[in-house]
Amino acid sequence: MAAEDYETGSAKQNPETGAVAVRTIFPDLPAFADRQWAVMTVDNGGHYNSYDGIADWSDITPVR
Repeated sequence: MAAEDYETGSAKQNPETGAVAVRTIFPDLPAFADRQWAVMTVDNGGHYNSYDGIADWSDITPVR
């Protein structure tokens, strides 16, 4: 999948560290690339990241 395939609220998880990323409302434009995903880690707090930084993470199926 590509960055534009994920809707706001989509989630991915790093299987090695347990960190979770949630797709933000920021558009798929170069000016916002580093804010496309909000990442929360268990030992380093939260930060924003680009799709390239989390592309290899596992998709999480939303629970509804």
